[in-house]
Amino acid sequence: MGNESHPKKLTGTGTTTIGSCSCFGISVNKTLTGTLTVNESGTAVGQFAIGTTPNTYFNLPSGCRFANLTLVLSAGDDVTVFTKAI
Repeated sequence: MGNESHPKKLTGTGTTTIGSCSCFGISVNKTLTGTLTVNESGTAVGQFAIGTTPNTYFNLPSGCRFANLTLVLSAGDDVTVFTKAI
């Protein structure tokens, strides 16, 4: 991830739009009580299930480019996403 990644902590319920970015990783900080959906331009490209345990997932040292990244939390969960604006 290096110094160029910017962590953004997400808690609660709702949609967070990151926008155009490189995503380096998503860290589940506490066991999910709901789902976490990863969307690219409105299309679901991944989902973390209820009960996903704390760990870092989608860990990509070079990042993965998104045109319009949004993350949707369905319950009062606690995750951190590491991105770099492009």
